[in-house]
Amino acid sequence: MTYGLTRLLRTENDWSDLLCFLAELDPEPLRSALCLAQGTVTIRREVRVRARRGAHTGRVDFVVLLDGSERALMEMKLGAGAHGEQFAAYDAWAQAKGIPAADRYLVSPNADPIPDGPSTWSRRLTFGGLLGGWNSSSDDLARLLAIRAYQQLVVLESEATGPADQASTALSDALRLRRLAHLTQAAAPEGTVFKSRQRSQMGAANICAWRETEEGYVVAEIQRLQPRRGTNSPFEIRIMVQTPEATSAANGSLADRHQKWLARNSFVQHAGHSVQATVMDPQDDGFKKKPGAKGHPQYYGYEGGGHGSSVVLQDAVDLNDMVRTFSALLEYLATYPRQ
Repeated sequence: MTYGLTRLLRTENDWSDLLCFLAELDPEPLRSALCLAQGTVTIRREVRVRARRGAHTGRVDFVVLLDGSERALMEMKLGAGAHGEQFAAYDAWAQAKGIPAADRYLVSPNADPIPDGPSTWSRRLTFGGLLGGWNSSSDDLARLLAIRAYQQLVVLESEATGPADQASTALSDALRLRRLAHLTQAAAPEGTVFKSRQRSQMGAANICAWRETEEGYVVAEIQRLQPRRGTNSPFEIRIMVQTPEATSAANGSLADRHQKWLARNSFVQHAGHSVQATVMDPQDDGFKKKPGAKGHPQYYGYEGGGHGSSVVLQDAVDLNDMVRTFSALLEYLATYPRQ
C-alpha cells in the first residue's frame, strides 16, 4: 500500500471526498452507476437536510444532481454504523424532493450489514464497484487515482481479517468489528441484545452485547484499544455487570457478589483451549492491580456503565480467532448465576 495515500485516506470522509473528486474529474462512471439520464451531473458533499421547520436535521454524505435537480442520495459507511435519527431525516427530505427509495444508496465495502442501517435503502453499490467505474475513465488522473485507491481498499479488507497487529489504519479495525458483529450476532444465544452503535464511551471502535438478568444486565464488549501506543495489543474484551442505577458504587457492589464469575480465568476455563490461546495471561483474574485515578479501584468499566474484568487479546489474533472468542463469551453470558 502506498504510504502517502494511506495517510490521505484515513477516514470515511476522506474516501467520500475522493469519490467526489473523481466524479468532478469525470462524472460518467457515476452517471452509469446511478443509471442517470444524459445531462450535467454534479455532487454536493455533507449536505445539511431538514424536511420541515423544527424537524431533526442531518448531513447526508452525497447529494447527486442532474441538471441542477436532486436525483439521488448516497451515504457512505466504510467502517462506522448509523447513528441517531440520521436516516429518518434523510428519508423525509428525500421524499419532499421526490427522490424515491430506490435512489437512496447506502454504500460500504461489502454486503455486511450496517449497524442500525435502514432496510429500505439500496445496497447494490459498493466502494470497490464505484471505484472500478473509473478504471476506463477518459481522464488520466481519475483513472490513476481510482486504480490506486482500489488497491488500498483491497488491502483494508485483507487487514480486517488478518492479524490484528498488522492493521495500518483504524478503518481496518472498524471493518473487522463490523464483520465480527455480523458473524457473532447470527449465532448468539437467544436473549442476547447487540448495541448498534460502534463506539465505546471512550470513543474507540467497539461491539457491545448484553443480556438482562434479575439484577440488571450482564455485558460483553470488545473494543479497539485507544491509543495503541504502549498497549502491545489492539483489542480488549470486557466482561461486566450493570445495575439499573448504573452508578459506580452499585455496579461495583454487584461485581463484588459475582467476582469469581466475572474473572478472566473463569471465562477462559469455561471456553476451553481454543480461546485460551487467544488471550494474554489467561490464568489472571483480569481485575485492576493498581487503583487508577479514574473509575472503580478494582474493576474495569465506565461511570454510568458496566464494571468487571478485562480480557486482552493476543496481538496477532485474526478475525476467526476473535469471532471464536467473542462467540464463546456470548455463550458464557448465558451461564450468569441466578440469585
